Amino acid sequence: MKKMIVLLLCAAMLLTLCACGEKKDAAPVQEVVEDAPRPLLGGWEKQEYTYLTVEVQELLEKATEKLVGASYTPVAFLATQVVAGRNYALLCRVAPVVPNPSETWAIVKLYEDAQGNVSLSDVIDSGVATHINGLAGGWSQCENPSITEEVKALFDKALNGYKGAALTPVALAATQVVAGTNYCFLCETDPVTVSTCGYAMVTVYADLKGNAEITDVAEFPAA
Repeated sequence: MKKMIVLLLCAAMLLTLCACGEKKDAAPVQEVVEDAPRPLLGGWEKQEYTYLTVEVQELLEKATEKLVGASYTPVAFLATQVVAGRNYALLCRVAPVVPNPSETWAIVKLYEDAQGNVSLSDVIDSGVATHINGLAGGWSQCENPSITEEVKALFDKALNGYKGAALTPVALAATQVVAGTNYCFLCETDPVTVSTCGYAMVTVYADLKGNAEITDVAEFPAA
């Protein structure tokens, strides 16, 4: 009788071990795979040099040729963004088509689809007048809006002692020769306090002795 009990116990143990073995074999093997580096998609890529290319000028003309109510003069090529097609961001002078218009600085966004169709997708108006009128002694649009080392050094000198949002010059929009020179910059802002502003039109005055100071900062929303 005892032998029978022992045999039964042994048989039960063997069945249990077999069942456990089957579960182990059935479990999927999980390998640890390190995340591969992935490119950043969908983000804006800033232009290192913001001068206007022929291509981007033609895109703006194509996007606005059938629009009425405002004129768009390109000033600087700011950035591109790859989407289902491509977005473009430009700094422009925008003026309503009315008698004695008040022209302002604005960031204009274009969208080009895969078929080459181009449309105006957004206009972010700074509300800051350009004061460009073609008169002697007035403001003039810069032929090269890129921030060169010389221009950056001037801007950094003007920043010395300035308190407020951190300002990064993106494009040199216009200049005015006075007893010295006034400079108008498009800047990105990095607020030291909570703010919805992402851009600013910044005026810098440089005198004939090489001194420079910020004389005006007009912030406006990035979107």
